[in-house]
Amino acid sequence: MAGLGRWVRHFFMPQWQVRRVFPAAALRSVEDAIRLGEQAHAGQVRFAIEGALPGRALYRGQTARDRAVDVFFAFAGLGHRT
Repeated sequence: MAGLGRWVRHFFMPQWQVRRVFPAAALRSVEDAIRLGEQAHAGQVRFAIEGALPGRALYRGQTARDRAVDVFFAFAGLGHRT
């Protein structure tokens, strides 16, 4: 289980803080780069931002990287990894 400090950091991560780190102009730049990159191949690029881990992930002690892999699997329609 996650320590108290980790719980507090994730629980009090307001959406405006995420927007401060990734303002609209930065997100447009990412979208443009993805669009340009996708023209060079047949694959699809996914970009997701999650400001804080959900409580369940914190309780399980899941790392941000492991959460990212789970989100990728879910977006890809593969369910959750085991």
